[in-house]
Amino acid sequence: MFGVLSGLLESVAVRGEGDAPIGILKPPGPAKAAARAELGLPVDKPIVMVGHQAEVWHAGILAKLIAAAELAKKHDATLVWLTPDQDANEPTMIGYPAQTHEGRLKRRDWMVDPGAFVRPGTPTGSRLAIEPGVVPREARTEWPHEAARDGLDLIREALIHRQGEASLARQFTHAALDMVREALQINVDHVLMASTMARGAAFGMWADRMRREARNCVLAYNGAAQAVPDAHVRDLEMGPRWELPLWAITPDRPRAAVFGDAQPDGQVVPRALAMTGFVRTLLCDAWVMGVGGEAYDAVTRRWLAAWTGKADLAPGVIATATLRLPLRDGPLPDAKRAAKAAWRLHHARHHPEMLGQEDLQRERDRIVQAMREAPYASMERRRLFAQMRELLLEARERGSDKLDIMQAEAERDRERLTDMECVLDRTWPFALHSVESLRELDAHVREAVGVLA
Repeated sequence: MFGVLSGLLESVAVRGEGDAPIGILKPPGPAKAAARAELGLPVDKPIVMVGHQAEVWHAGILAKLIAAAELAKKHDATLVWLTPDQDANEPTMIGYPAQTHEGRLKRRDWMVDPGAFVRPGTPTGSRLAIEPGVVPREARTEWPHEAARDGLDLIREALIHRQGEASLARQFTHAALDMVREALQINVDHVLMASTMARGAAFGMWADRMRREARNCVLAYNGAAQAVPDAHVRDLEMGPRWELPLWAITPDRPRAAVFGDAQPDGQVVPRALAMTGFVRTLLCDAWVMGVGGEAYDAVTRRWLAAWTGKADLAPGVIATATLRLPLRDGPLPDAKRAAKAAWRLHHARHHPEMLGQEDLQRERDRIVQAMREAPYASMERRRLFAQMRELLLEARERGSDKLDIMQAEAERDRERLTDMECVLDRTWPFALHSVESLRELDAHVREAVGVLA
C-alpha cells in the first residue's frame, strides 16, 4: 500500500507473500507447541515473528517490526523478535552523514569500539558486549550533519545501558529495541537468539536429519538456489563431503562450515535458509520479512519441498519503507539538470551568442567556415585558429558576468549530484531520524497492515 507521504517518507508497502491474504492465526498444534515450549515461547496463542541481524538497523527494517507489532495486535498474538546471532555482520561500524566545511556531504562510519580486533567471520553472538567510545564530533575539516548528531548520542546511550548483556548480539539487539520502545511504544514480547533456538531438541532433530540425508538435502538446496537466481544464494559444496546449510560456532572464533562426513567442532546453528525454514515450520504462525527476504524464502520453500516432500511454512508478510534524512534543502539532485548546466557552460565558452554577443558569433562562424576551406596544417589555418582563440577570449571577457553565473550554477548542480548518494541513502540507522519522522512511518505502516489484515 502506498499512501500520501511526506518528502522524507518516500514509500511504504505492506502485502502478503505472493499477495496472499494472511488469514486467521490460530494457536499451535502439538508438534509446534512442543518446539515452542522448550524455548519458553507461549503455546496458548499465535506467534508473529520478525527479526534482523544484531545492529542498529535502518528504517526499512523498522517498518517490518511495526508491521509485525500491528499484526500481532490485530490477531491477539505474541510478538517475537529473532536475532540471527550466528551471523558475522559488523554492527560496531555505524554509518552517519558528515558535512565538510565546504558544505559537501560524505558518508562516514563511527567506530563504536575502535580498539577491538575481530577475526573475520566471527558471529556477533560469539563476541562480548562493548563499552562504546565517544561519538564523532566537530573536526577541522568535517563534522556529523546536524540531522544525525542527536541520533548518534542516543545510540551511544542505548549501548551503554545494555553493555552488561552476555554478547554483542544481545547488546545491539536490546539497545535497538529499547530505542524503538522509547520512540514508538512498541514492546516485543520475546527476544529469541538463533543460537538459543538451535540448542532446542526440535532443531537438533532437524540438524541430525540433514547430516543423515546430506546428499539429498544438498542437492535439493542447490536446485532451489539455481531455480531462484535473483536471491543470489550460493550453491553448497557437493560430494564427497556435502556441505550442509549449517554453521559450527565457538566463543570468540570465526564460524566454520559443517559437512556431512565429519563431526562438527562447536555448537551447530542454522544458516539463513535453514533458520527461516525452521521458524516458519514450527515456531511462528506469521513471518514478517522485507523484499529481499521474499526471494530467500522462495528458495527455502523450494528446498524443503524437494528435500522433505513438503513445505508447510507459516504465511509471510512483506513490509518495506523508504525514509530519508533531511540533509539538503530544495529539490533532490537531478543528473540531467547537472549535465545540462555543464553543457551550457562549455557551450557558452565557445559560442558568443549564448552570452548575448551576436556580432562576435557572426565573426566566429566566418572564421570556422574559413578554417574548413583552408588546407589542413597550413599557415592560413594556423592563423585562423589564433584569430579564433583571440575572439573567444574577447567574448569571455565581455561576458564574464554571465559566465560566472553559469559556472556557479554548474558547480552547484555538480556538488548536489555528488552529494546525491548521501541524500538518497535509505540505510542510515533509524535512530538518526527524528521521532516525528518515525511516528509518521509508524502510522503509515499500521494503516497498510489494517488494509492487509
